[in-house]
Amino acid sequence: MKTKRSKYKRVFENLFSFPGYKLFDLKETKNDVLVILEKVGTSKCPVCGSDQTTIEETYTRVIRDLNLRQKTSNIQFKENKIQCSCGYRGIEYLDFVRPYSRCSKSLEEEISRCTPVMTITDASRIWNLDWKTVKEIDKRSIQDNVVDLKTINPTIIGVDEIAYQKGHKYLTVVRDIPARKVIWIGFNRKTETLDEFFQELGPEKSMNIQVCCMDMWDAYIGSVRKNTNADIVFDKFHVIKKVNEVLDKIRRSIFAQADKETRKMMKQKRFLILHRRKNLTDEKDIESLEQLLETNEPLYKAYVLKEEIADIFDDVNAESEIARLEQWFQNVIDSSIEEFLPIVSMIRSYLYGIHNYFKHKLTNAGSEGFNNKINVIKRSAYGFHDIEYFKLKILQQCGGI
Repeated sequence: MKTKRSKYKRVFENLFSFPGYKLFDLKETKNDVLVILEKVGTSKCPVCGSDQTTIEETYTRVIRDLNLRQKTSNIQFKENKIQCSCGYRGIEYLDFVRPYSRCSKSLEEEISRCTPVMTITDASRIWNLDWKTVKEIDKRSIQDNVVDLKTINPTIIGVDEIAYQKGHKYLTVVRDIPARKVIWIGFNRKTETLDEFFQELGPEKSMNIQVCCMDMWDAYIGSVRKNTNADIVFDKFHVIKKVNEVLDKIRRSIFAQADKETRKMMKQKRFLILHRRKNLTDEKDIESLEQLLETNEPLYKAYVLKEEIADIFDDVNAESEIARLEQWFQNVIDSSIEEFLPIVSMIRSYLYGIHNYFKHKLTNAGSEGFNNKINVIKRSAYGFHDIEYFKLKILQQCGGI
C-alpha cells in the first residue's frame, strides 16, 4: 500500500510540477481545489538570470490555474522580493506565472487559444473569471505575437479604411496582397496616418514597395508618393461602385416620376439593374430585366453605360482597355445623361491609377473579406471602447499574427 501511495504521490507531483517548488499539500472543497507549493529552489533575477541570496521580503500569493475535473484550481505559493547586484530590485523570476498576474501561464495560454473563436464574455464564464481579466490576457497574448514590420518585406500592398464608430471614426488598414494578410492598422485616414506605416517599415523597405492598390483618396495618394516609388493602382470596384450609384440615382428618379403601371414594373428590380448581365442565370430575371429596359430609354442608356465600363475592366489587353475607356467617355457625352459626367471627370483626374490597374490587374477585393471579418469582431463585442484592443483583434483574425 505504501508503494502504491508513493506512486500516486509522484503522479500528483508531476502534474503540479513548478520549477523551484514542490507539491506540499492539496485541499479540496465542493467546487475548488487548492494546490499548496513549497519553495525548494533559489530566487532568480528576471533581468540577469543570476541566483539571489538577498531577499528583502516574502509574500504568500494565490493564482488561478487550469481547472481540475470542472473544479476551480488555485495555486498557493510564496514568492520573494529580491535585490540583485545588477541593479534590479523587485519580484523574483518565476517560470510558471507573470509578475502580478492572477493566472498561471498555462491558464493564460489556454484562454488565448479560445478567445479567437469565442467572445470575451463566453471565455470569462467558462473559467469563472472577470471579463476584464480575460481581456487583458487576450490583449497581452496578441501583443506578444503581432508580426513586427522589421521581419517582413512587402512589395505589393493594399490600403483601405474602415469605420469603427459613427461620426467618421476610421482606421487605416494596410494589407500584404500576395500574403493575404493585414500587416498594419492606424488611427484615422489622413496622410500622416499612412506616413506612420512607412516610418515603421523604414525608408529602404518602403522604397521596395512596387505597387499600392487603393481607392481614390488623396490623403493616401500623397503619402504613397512621398514615401515610395510604387505604382498607384485604383481599385476597379471603387469606379464601378460610383457608376452603380449614379445608375441607382437615375432609377430612383425615374421611379419617382413614373405612372402607376411603370412603378409596378420597376418595383423590386433594383438588384437586377445593378447586377452584371452576364452573372444573371435565372431566365425569369433576364426576361424581367429586358422587359423593363425596353420600356424605359433613359434607364436603358444608363444600364448600357454601366455594363460597358464593367466589361472594359474585364478586358485582358491593356492597350485596348485604354482605347475603350476613351470611347466610353465619348459614349457618356453622346448619351446626354448628365449624371454620368462627374464620373467621367473623376476618372480623368485619376487616369494614371486606372491605367496602372490595366497594367497590374490588382484590386482590393480581398479587403472586403477582411472588412466582413472586422465587422463580425465589432458586433461580437457590441462595439469596442478599447480601440487598441480592437486593432489587435483585427490583426489576430486577419493574419497579422
